[in-house]
Amino acid sequence: MTATTLKKELVKAIDSINDAGFLQAVYTIVNQKKHKEEYDLSPGQWTEIEGRRRNYKNGESKTYTWKETKKMMRSTLKK
Repeated sequence: MTATTLKKELVKAIDSINDAGFLQAVYTIVNQKKHKEEYDLSPGQWTEIEGRRRNYKNGESKTYTWKETKKMMRSTLKK
C-alpha cells in the first residue's frame, strides 16, 4: 500500500470514529511524529552546530565514550 493510499484510508477510518480518547491518542502519535521531522533552529543555533561539526571533523573537539559520559553524568547528579 502506498503512503498516499494509506493516508486516504486513515482519514476514512478516523472520520468514522467518535471515541474522543482514542482520537486524542492518535492525534498525540501523529503530532509527535510531525514534530520529530521539524527542527526550527535559529541561525545562531545552526552556526553553533556547524562549528561543532567542523571541530569534530578536524579532530579539534574532545569526544567521550558512552561509559565516560555516564560516569560524568552520575558525578554531576551526585553534587
